[in-house]
Amino acid sequence: MPVAVPVRPPRPPKPLALSLKQRKTAVLSVQPAPVLPNAALAFIFCTAALDPPTVSYIGPSFQATQSQATILSHVNSQWRSVSLTIPELWHHLLLFDLDSDVNEVERPIYARKPWLKELFRRSDPLPIDIGIAGYSYLPRDPVLVGLELEHLHRIRTYRALLDERGWETLSSCLDEPAAILESLSLAFRPAMGRTSAPAPQLPRDLFNGHCPRLTKISLRGCLPSPSDFSSAVRANLTSLTVSQVSGPGVPTADRWLAHLSGMLRLEHLLLEGGAIAVSGRRNSQTRVASSEAVVLPSLRSLSLEGDVEAIGILLHRLQPSVDARISISCSGVRREGGIDHVLSAFCERMENAAMGIGAGPPVSFMAIKGGESKLEVSDGTHSRHLSLSFCREDNPPTPMWETVLSKFLGTVPFTIASLTAMEIQLPSAPPSLIRSLSGACQLERLVNLSTTMLRQMLPPLQKYQMTMGMGSPCPDLFHTGSLLSPLPVLPALHTLHVSSSDVFSGPSWAALQGYLRWRALGWRAVRVIQVPMSGGIEDEVVNVMRKLNISFIYVE
Repeated sequence: MPVAVPVRPPRPPKPLALSLKQRKTAVLSVQPAPVLPNAALAFIFCTAALDPPTVSYIGPSFQATQSQATILSHVNSQWRSVSLTIPELWHHLLLFDLDSDVNEVERPIYARKPWLKELFRRSDPLPIDIGIAGYSYLPRDPVLVGLELEHLHRIRTYRALLDERGWETLSSCLDEPAAILESLSLAFRPAMGRTSAPAPQLPRDLFNGHCPRLTKISLRGCLPSPSDFSSAVRANLTSLTVSQVSGPGVPTADRWLAHLSGMLRLEHLLLEGGAIAVSGRRNSQTRVASSEAVVLPSLRSLSLEGDVEAIGILLHRLQPSVDARISISCSGVRREGGIDHVLSAFCERMENAAMGIGAGPPVSFMAIKGGESKLEVSDGTHSRHLSLSFCREDNPPTPMWETVLSKFLGTVPFTIASLTAMEIQLPSAPPSLIRSLSGACQLERLVNLSTTMLRQMLPPLQKYQMTMGMGSPCPDLFHTGSLLSPLPVLPALHTLHVSSSDVFSGPSWAALQGYLRWRALGWRAVRVIQVPMSGGIEDEVVNVMRKLNISFIYVE
């Protein structure tokens, strides 16, 4: 008989462990879901969709930003309700619509106007920058100009290309206050067939005298008011540019001086392309000398282009800061008259820099280029540049460029003495140039020497001898046994840079050989000749240079 064995009843099965997903669901089902406040959602939206807040041009990246902003504004109903109340979203859409190239056939202005009005309304009160992408190819629609300037109190930057209709609309809207306007850039281009029309002018009562933040005015093809700038405009203006104008109404030099008086914060001034009218009275040196000076203590950059008499009046009376950059381009230059005031002002800048007056860069390089009709002088840094175009003369005793160059070189002795490199491109080497180079005691390099300059300049330099005595501008550079020892012109010269390998043939090669041998015999030998990479050098030239212990260096 089988024996009964007690058996323990089976244990109930253990419950299966919850998965990580089940645990997370269980926890969330117990606690209420947190809801971010609308302010936090608005901040997240602006950071994700609208950065960067400003752009300097309209390009693919900016268009992508607009698409991203539109997509993110439709994540869900709460996100959408928050984003649609953010002025920044509508501000970005507004800037994109105003500055992008719009097909006027597919989207004419009358169809866009309600949409633009709504964008202006919903982006309020954010400031608006119109035209930050630059001038468009086509003039701005006058209806669009009127719509934009209805919000003049919100505009911070305004740049537009206008025709006659657009300018008429603009002029009728600029009599309202512009509380936050900082930059106004206008370009006028007349309609086809009206290129001879006079340049339009800004209204007299600009912004009703209330534009406390306006610092920049740029006018191309248009002019300021015929009356003087109001005190409100003058107070904070730091940049003024007027160019490409013609016809009646262009201010004379005296009128410009009246405009500029009181602009104590002006830092950049550019008047070119016919912006300075020629006065009916020429050579009025007595009247100029008795006029008051116009002090511009903050001026850092001065660029003038026009008739030499008008620019002479401006430079005679203007007093910019000592280290201001200056660029002058004069036409109608004669032997006397306004050229004297122009040279005086320009040479003063060069001499101040050479003597270390002011915070500008020192003068260590000078380029002199010229011909029968033009002369240019610069320091190679865009800090000082002078361009002179001469009037035509019949059978002059001496060329005009030579007379003006002689005046210039005789006024800048400290500049010549401070140079370490120089470029000279002239039809010949007049005695005034050789005499001036005798004071270039620190000049180490002559650059971009052409065949003409080698042939014209080196023989006179070889014949001219200077005597270094007690009155020498650089006595420490020379250690001679006598106080009156004859020295070659350019005693520190050790490098010549030639413009091409053509200088090693013909008369220029003969002049170069004679000059190099003469300096080697006088213990002031040239050690380096720099030549361009293009073009080869014959073995005969290499052998001559090797005997004179002169090295060739190829440069681009």
